[in-house]
Amino acid sequence: MQSREQKLKHLKKTIETLWHGVSDTKEGDYPRIISLYKEVLMHDYHDADAWENMVWLMWSMAINKKDTVWLFQAEKFAKRYLSLNPNGYRAYEYLGQFYRIMMTDERLAIRYYESALRWKDAPETTFHSLTSLYIKTGDRISAIGNCRFNLKRYPNDPYAQSKMKELIK
Repeated sequence: MQSREQKLKHLKKTIETLWHGVSDTKEGDYPRIISLYKEVLMHDYHDADAWENMVWLMWSMAINKKDTVWLFQAEKFAKRYLSLNPNGYRAYEYLGQFYRIMMTDERLAIRYYESALRWKDAPETTFHSLTSLYIKTGDRISAIGNCRFNLKRYPNDPYAQSKMKELIK
């Protein structure tokens, strides 16, 4: 009987081989990799990389196979990721990124990025993404406010300084 750690190590090695490592295949076996990621998450639902890679693979399958079922699965699992990991910026930021890039719903993306910024561990790049979305949606006031908030937490952030100068002209 394998220990939990041995099982996870074996699953991750199998995923790595299927995704990147078989010399006679140009593509990984994405449906199988997705199934293996689901198994990883049954053993460790805090594994952010497993959630994010699995959702990305589902989105990629939706694009490559032109099959929206994969996109709806990706959304379902992205939300599940957040529901099981709500204590920190990363899952909120990932949902923001998901809606910004994969589902192209800027309103929802903004909501998740704003939630991510409530956490003190949110990096500068989370602020950058939100500022960019505010600018893209024409919300100059919120963009300025976010730059100010960003500069309070990261006073030497060149991106925020540059955007602030552009926005207050």
